Amino acid sequence: MVNFPLQCLSACLTALNLSSGNRFSQEYFLGVPTKSVLLAGKSPLLAMMSAVLLLRSTQESGKVDKYKEVFTAAGLPVRSISPIGFEFFDLDELYQCVSRPEGFAGIIFSSPRTVASVRRCLEENSSMEEWETSGLRAKWSALPAFSVGTSTASEAQQLGFQTVGDDSGNAENLVQLISQKIQSGQPPLLFPCGTLRRDVIPNHLQDNNIAFTGCTVYRTCPEPSLEQNLTSYLKEHGVPRAVTFFSPSGVQFSKVILEKLQIVPSSHCKFFAIGSTTERAMLDNGLLISGVSSKPSPESLLDCIRGGLERSGVS
Repeated sequence: MVNFPLQCLSACLTALNLSSGNRFSQEYFLGVPTKSVLLAGKSPLLAMMSAVLLLRSTQESGKVDKYKEVFTAAGLPVRSISPIGFEFFDLDELYQCVSRPEGFAGIIFSSPRTVASVRRCLEENSSMEEWETSGLRAKWSALPAFSVGTSTASEAQQLGFQTVGDDSGNAENLVQLISQKIQSGQPPLLFPCGTLRRDVIPNHLQDNNIAFTGCTVYRTCPEPSLEQNLTSYLKEHGVPRAVTFFSPSGVQFSKVILEKLQIVPSSHCKFFAIGSTTERAMLDNGLLISGVSSKPSPESLLDCIRGGLERSGVS
């Protein structure tokens, strides 16, 4: 790597007329910490272009972040910032269902939040120890847990569920698998969900006479510290070369703030989507998309971003 001399950096700062009164002072070059850049012996422009931003729910402390693991191994430093928050409610009603597995043919997990709702209902109405010792975990592990995506499946597996459909990629594919495994006349499937639930799964189940019990147990809300977190990100990393949206709600809650901070699609910053539903939300909001990951997995997204950056000449 060619060193970037201090005098060159000063000339660039002068040419760009970056005064301390601007959003980024001379302590930063295009949002990159000048000191850290010089110590690392990197060009500020290269340092600026070194990060991938994922607008997704942040990983719980102590858990392996598979996206970070896969992207870092591929030489693409990645950071996750959540644009949305979640509020859980009526978990006692969900617990009444979870506590009687004999009344169900299985369970459907459409997102990591649905798995979290089961965990929370156990923690608030019983305990994880009782989940293990009472036989509940064993009984549920004998039933299929239909899960959209590897992240959701991983969360469910940690609770002891035997997941099916990990690689389905989306709800449209998962419901086809459910139809193959569950027949009309069987006990219902337990379906925890949020207030913004799409109708793909329930409509398909109804059309195929597959019984299900829906439990609406969380609502989606904006993350109150999103602008602050993104501002800190810009100071540390500069404008990312790739931004990925993971949900329509993420698009809705972050678009205005991203525009305010000048994180917009450009020749140096490309926007990507997880799945067709998020893609539609981005298009509806007038966002230029450089690629769509067909599956909600780190490997699929990595391939998508690599391909999009290569096609656009961003490296």
